[in-house]
Amino acid sequence: MAALYVTVGIGAPCGTYISRRSSGVDYSNSEGDSVEEVIAVDSKLLSQESHLFRKLFNEMKTALLKEPLTIQIEASEAHAFVALLEFIFYSSMPPPSYEECVDLLMTADEFQVLSCAHQCTYQLVYKLNSALSCFELCFKVLWVEVKELLETKAMDYVTQTDRTDMRNSKLKENHDIMSIKNELLQQPFSRIKALFLMNYLKVESEDAVYDFILCWAQTHYPKPEDHCSAKELHLERLIRFTYLTRQKLEDALQCDFFYRESVSEAVIEALAFKFWETYRRRLAPGWCLSNRFLERRYKRTPIAVNRLWFPEFDRCEVYLSLAISELLGIFHSGGRRESEDFQFGRQLLSLVASCKQVGKTFSFDLSITSKAEILDVNVHATRFMAMKKVGDGGEFVEVGTGTFIPAKQENSGGNDLLPGFWSQFLFGACPFILDGILHLRVEITCKRKRQIL
Repeated sequence: MAALYVTVGIGAPCGTYISRRSSGVDYSNSEGDSVEEVIAVDSKLLSQESHLFRKLFNEMKTALLKEPLTIQIEASEAHAFVALLEFIFYSSMPPPSYEECVDLLMTADEFQVLSCAHQCTYQLVYKLNSALSCFELCFKVLWVEVKELLETKAMDYVTQTDRTDMRNSKLKENHDIMSIKNELLQQPFSRIKALFLMNYLKVESEDAVYDFILCWAQTHYPKPEDHCSAKELHLERLIRFTYLTRQKLEDALQCDFFYRESVSEAVIEALAFKFWETYRRRLAPGWCLSNRFLERRYKRTPIAVNRLWFPEFDRCEVYLSLAISELLGIFHSGGRRESEDFQFGRQLLSLVASCKQVGKTFSFDLSITSKAEILDVNVHATRFMAMKKVGDGGEFVEVGTGTFIPAKQENSGGNDLLPGFWSQFLFGACPFILDGILHLRVEITCKRKRQIL
């Protein structure tokens, strides 16, 4: 069969119908070169299930067409189209093979039948154990609803389901993509590319993405003479340099798996972004059309750090911004939100925002946490600031001070940093929320030791 011609008719004597005309088929009892088969259909049901057919039927009624519309379907797609009609009218889908399921999914995408796309996605993810292939399919489908469906279902499955015992699936404690790192390392580049181009990838931080990409490259291109082949893949395009820490940016400039010119440009762009109105770095610049500046679904909040040098002391300013969705998550779970790590002197630190309940009172706390065993006994002075609405804009105001000594593993905290914050926030009347973001700044100062000559 060379092609399938589908004729959509309405208002005919036999009612609404779909005519299948198979062209180029050799039938011994046929005088012509085509055979026509008429299938009676329920236009109401067809319109309910298919956005495309609903549009076609509406156009036919409005235009009062004398002749029915004809849609040509390639021979390779004919079987999937018939399967789509059977699903629409009988809600049945025999257990398909992987190829049959993908063909049906692509047809459901073309004719915009979301219910069928749901069923195909379920088959791929849960029955055919092909969740990872869904990430590749995201870049092949055209309808945004199907793209989001594939992305969401596949991501939820691979990050939340423990597949070590398929008969008794359970949720993982670690809900990010690196929970299946060993499995991902064996995947081909096409699948890795599709996965790490996604905006809503669940991962701890962009540093984790950087480390994985290098690990994948070393796994598939272990020999130095193979590194040129790895460069041809342009792995650097899978990394969002604007959300890498300074240490990773420095490492990237020396990495042999990337084109140096491309990485240098990306690092310069990242540094410019980090210092562009530092406290606003979590807001996508209006002039940006690239997803390089968009955050993934990081488990640890990105921060910006300004390091200042003075003759007598060292100081750094750490900017932490929390979106409304993150604040709601902190409040409703009674949990915490930790920032990515940052270096200050010999210390590795992070910020932790949390909601604590004492009786019927809720407080907003922000603390500085030491991440490693440190012998430094210097006293570090801290100053906590929050941006507050002032007129048409905002400015940082001091909301707390403190001290801590890293060697004692002390946490410098701003307990109840913003009195009454949660009640004001929940009622939409918080003066510290600007354009849906809470902007915080923490200043850490440490007196420099004098060197004895």
